[in-house]
Amino acid sequence: MQKVDKHISSLLYEHDCVIVPNLGGFVANYAPAKIHPTQHTFTPPSKNIVFNKNLKNNDGLLANHITLAEGINYPNALQHIQHFVGDVNAELKKGSKVKIDEVGTLFLDVERNIQFEPSTTNFLLDAFGLADFHSPAIKRENLGKRIEKEFKDRGAIPAEKKKVNVKRIVALTVVIPVLAAMIWIPLKTDLLKNVNYSNLNPFASKNTVKEQPVSTDHSVSISKDTTSVPANLANTTEPVTASLVEPVKADTTAVITQEVISDSNFKFHVVAGCFKIESNAINFVKQLQSENINASIIGQNDEGLFVVSCGDYATRKQATESLQAIRSTQPNAWLYKN
Repeated sequence: MQKVDKHISSLLYEHDCVIVPNLGGFVANYAPAKIHPTQHTFTPPSKNIVFNKNLKNNDGLLANHITLAEGINYPNALQHIQHFVGDVNAELKKGSKVKIDEVGTLFLDVERNIQFEPSTTNFLLDAFGLADFHSPAIKRENLGKRIEKEFKDRGAIPAEKKKVNVKRIVALTVVIPVLAAMIWIPLKTDLLKNVNYSNLNPFASKNTVKEQPVSTDHSVSISKDTTSVPANLANTTEPVTASLVEPVKADTTAVITQEVISDSNFKFHVVAGCFKIESNAINFVKQLQSENINASIIGQNDEGLFVVSCGDYATRKQATESLQAIRSTQPNAWLYKN
């Protein structure tokens, strides 16, 4: 009987079912690895062996294995199996438990039915050599307690004196008042009132002719020996530079105030230039007259500058129309009002 036990256990390593004729079949089912949640036991994958008493028909697997292993013929192998089954049934009728080596134990319950209790042998070749093991549970502290403990373990950190950055403080004491002055002065003074913001527009048209206002004290802006003064500089006190008109030489003196002597009915004048030397003004008048321009000297200022007019008009409209025509030959001509 011991030899048959050995053959049954050997076959269960390679097969999922081994039938013992006239007794029953031992069936192996795959079982995955398990972790017991309370006992913390880890069980590797295995084959669970169960006994089925209804599998009694001979499939020849066990007899052929005995024939090859024992070196006997097939009928003798069947006789060995029959003797094994007879011994098992006799022991079971006595109420004894029959142990099949490495497979499990057979016994009868109170209703005289065969029951099977498998052994701990693992017949899964992939898990060969693996055994159950126990791992203690990992104790983890609560996050709040862990943080509290961490802070309790730390000692008080002495406060360090911060180094004073002297250079940064000095720079701030200098820069802040300057910035405050740059913001306060334009807001509290008239510095920004006379700024012509239209000149800051890079997309503004340069060909648009605009009449510039003239101060009520009949002052104009001229340059020494200049042939013309732009209209947009009529009210400024800054020195200006104008292009020279041959053969008259330009005068480069700073801006001065001029008294205009003209008929009170002609308040608007198209001025082509102002000169310190009278001969230059006369020559410029002759040049303009040679170009069919009604030019004349309309006055002299306190500094001795002579103002050359290309036309005197009673209305602004007439003067503006004349200014447009004269600028085709005298681009620096400008409009002046008494």
